[in-house]
Amino acid sequence: MGDPREMGLNIKIRIEYWLLALRDRIGIPFKPEEEVRKLGLKEGQKVLDYGCGIGSYTFPAARLVGERGRVYALDKESSAIRKVEEKARQEGFHNIETILSDLDTGLPDESVDVILLYGVLPEVEHKERLLRELYRVLKPSGYLSTRFCFRMKKERILEIMEKTSLFSLREQRGHILNFSKRSGKGRGVRQSSFLKALKSGGHPIRF
Repeated sequence: MGDPREMGLNIKIRIEYWLLALRDRIGIPFKPEEEVRKLGLKEGQKVLDYGCGIGSYTFPAARLVGERGRVYALDKESSAIRKVEEKARQEGFHNIETILSDLDTGLPDESVDVILLYGVLPEVEHKERLLRELYRVLKPSGYLSTRFCFRMKKERILEIMEKTSLFSLREQRGHILNFSKRSGKGRGVRQSSFLKALKSGGHPIRF
């Protein structure tokens, strides 16, 4: 017999994937494809979908960057990676590359245009280690995109980003927060200014 704890975890993951697939189909509380369209992805860009799950954001991003672009779909669960790979084969996607990892991406320095970090921060124990890895692979002109929700409020995301001093808020689009990579010189600057700006409202917010 298998480990009951492992069996319980597998059941939990299957239920989670089923719920994600249902959300993707009916668009409640939101439709990932519509959220990805807000990002303004361009043909030929390289995107890292960190914590890709069943590929809710991976495939819409792959359509937008086209064959000249590439989407790296990373997840710590092998079952998620298998699902993405199977769907990519079935639907003829040749610009998706999967990565099985619980932290490091294995990608070259400054090689990614956009990082999608959706639904991941609440699950990560070592948040600063993760953000430092993402900072490493992000191009100076790129941005990291995350999304606040009931599991992690906007204020909490901003607190995490402020503590690491690696990223600064670039804009807000609905529930999406896009962060630019700070230069080495600017990493010590505190972000109290954009915390105040967020409370005052207005979308998108740019600095």
